[in-house]
Amino acid sequence: MNPTMYLLAAMAALAVVLYLTRERFQPEFLDKRQVQKTVATENSSYAQHTNHMQHAPAHMGPIQGMQTPFQVNQYKAYVP
Repeated sequence: MNPTMYLLAAMAALAVVLYLTRERFQPEFLDKRQVQKTVATENSSYAQHTNHMQHAPAHMGPIQGMQTPFQVNQYKAYVP
């Protein structure tokens, strides 16, 4: 037999052994957290979710000063 045939037979045997001994796919080890996030926000893609802690609501008290005619976004400007 030709040495090339031995090489091809050895490579084929190696391929069969490697294929049969490979680790099988385990679907229970998949990370499904992103899928759950996607399903939770499927109706509104504009919601922003982060993994940061929510701040406790701070009570600022009444606004001090006099209201001016200026406004930034939805906030009125006040001068002390």
